[in-house]
Amino acid sequence: MLDITGDGRTWLLSGQRSSYAVHLTEDDELLHLHWGPRISLADAEALAALPLPGHWPFESALDGREEYPVEGGPRFARPALSVRTEERRGTEWAFEAYETGSGEEADELRLRFRDAGLTITLHYRMRDDVVERWVTLRNEGPAVELLRADSATWTLPERDGWRLSQLHGRWAAESRLTAAPLTYGEKVVGSRRGHTGHQHLPWVALDTDATEEHGEVYGCALGWSGSWRISVAQLPDARVQITGGAGHDDSGLARLAAGESFTTPV
Repeated sequence: MLDITGDGRTWLLSGQRSSYAVHLTEDDELLHLHWGPRISLADAEALAALPLPGHWPFESALDGREEYPVEGGPRFARPALSVRTEERRGTEWAFEAYETGSGEEADELRLRFRDAGLTITLHYRMRDDVVERWVTLRNEGPAVELLRADSATWTLPERDGWRLSQLHGRWAAESRLTAAPLTYGEKVVGSRRGHTGHQHLPWVALDTDATEEHGEVYGCALGWSGSWRISVAQLPDARVQITGGAGHDDSGLARLAAGESFTTPV
């Protein structure tokens, strides 16, 4: 189910037991509001009304709160989108419009931004309490090089003592689960193999004290067979963000000429 506030700047996707909410500020900053137990649209509006934290030296108020960080501007968190043209590197996007799906896809939300000739659309869909996210980019201007275009950035609720779980393995020892306390800084997992394999799986999960049968767990998986990278970062204020997508490094995913487009994996 998709709910939208009257001003068209706060969006709430809800399943049977959980909700996901985002908000667009008057400055076109797309902020993450909530990912967790089900809330109402009024709850999302109340979260949207809360101010960003005050100035802290050598930090950005957007870090850990922005829904899809781009390269450029007052940001220090890892960008999900990095582009380069002959004239500049970075993104200075502005919100253009939102759209919803129709028919069987009526609950799909599309948030469209534009930077010169490049259109960036963030896609959202809730299926049985699983949030699906992906991004499409279409170029109508001079050639653009996509250095990095992650499928999503996920912001976790504030908790103490996150534990990071991941899967690794080799022949005859597939899908071994390993877990370790998440510490400050970035933990990067990925694969350069060019295909999905049991050596490293594009999946991570975070919890504080969950067991096999009880507890709160936040996980994400990349629907992709190829090289990939997922970064889990605990920022200086202890907030945690996950960003991941196709490609292992920032050497470039594609070059878009005028009229060409690129769609990330879900």
